[in-house]
Formats: sequence, C-alpha cells, structure tokens
Amino acid sequence: MNRAARPRILLVDDERTVRTSLAASLSEAGYLVRGVRSGEEALRVLREGERADLVLLDVMMPGRDGFSTCAEIRSLDRDLPIVFLSALDEERDQIRGLEVGADDYVSKSASQAMLCARIGKALERVAHLARIDAPPSMTKTEAGIFRLLASERGRYFSYREIFAAVCGEGYVGDEAAIRVHVSHMRRKIPSGLAFVARRGVGYALV
Repeated sequence: MNRAARPRILLVDDERTVRTSLAASLSEAGYLVRGVRSGEEALRVLREGERADLVLLDVMMPGRDGFSTCAEIRSLDRDLPIVFLSALDEERDQIRGLEVGADDYVSKSASQAMLCARIGKALERVAHLARIDAPPSMTKTEAGIFRLLASERGRYFSYREIFAAVCGEGYVGDEAAIRVHVSHMRRKIPSGLAFVARRGVGYALV
C-alpha cells in the first residue's frame, strides 16, 4: 500500500504497552498510527490540524474519559469516524458510546482481526456516505440517516439497514430512536425533500 494512501489512525489510550502493541498490529495491517496517552492530548492534536482518518479511543483514562473526549471530538468534526476500544464491554457501555457519537464500540477482548475488520467497516461507511452532502444543522446520526436515504431516493430503507449504516453491522437499537431522529430531521431537510414512512418497512427520502 502506498504510504501516502494509508489511513491515519489516532490511537488514544493511557497505557503505553497497549499503545505500543496496537500500533504495531495496526501498522502491520496497513494503517499509519499516531498514539497519544490522554483525551486532552488527542483534542490538542486534532485542534492543531493534524489529519486523522479515524480515532481509536479507550474509555477509562485519567482526567477526561473516553466518553467526554468522544463528545468533544464530535463537536469539532461531525464526520470523523470514532471507534471505542474498551475493557468496558457491557451493553450499557456500548449504548453510551454510540449515544455520545461513536461509530462503533469494540471490546478489548476482541481479536486483532476483528478490530481491523471493524475499523475497515467504519472507514468504508464514512467514505461511502460522506460523498453526499447533509445539512450542517444535522447531528452526526441525523446526517448518517439523511445520507443513506439520499443515496437511493425513493427507496425504503429498513430500520436494520439504517442501524447498520450509522451504527455498524450487527447493531440493532430501539426503532423509536430512529423515529425521533427523523422527526427532528424533518425541520432540517432542504426545501423540496420529504421523509415518508411505510409501516413495517422503513423510511424513504422523496
């Protein structure tokens, strides 16, 4: 792989041994890795304009934890992919991670192959959907839903397809949450467009 074309990962973990091990395995998989030890350092790097194609973020860190770091990164960049990699792997932790703006949540017990696959999927989702402009007033999740529906105007997308596009393969959340997002988005979509729902089928943009 051309070095200039290799995706850049900003790895955020307070444990040096974890950073060193992950950097080695991710580099071997074809990524350029910049490791930092805190949420504050990650935010400084991003604010100074260093390019990152994806942030790989721990949760339990001294000072600013991963959840608050994720939320702050999301306020700086709506579309930058963020993947949590944490020993906190209960469902409530995963849900909280997605709620604060992450694209995926992976347990530290997962294999390196699984982690690389999830990173690749997150990069693919963003690359595919980012080509479609979304109104700047939309949140990350709203923009993801809008871009998916706009990718095939008039086609109905199921809840499962919507969750897969904005939250990752295999994630199935509360359908009511999608309905709330779409309700908020109706006030933000450009003139001439509308969301339509078909009970038991899903949503389309027309």
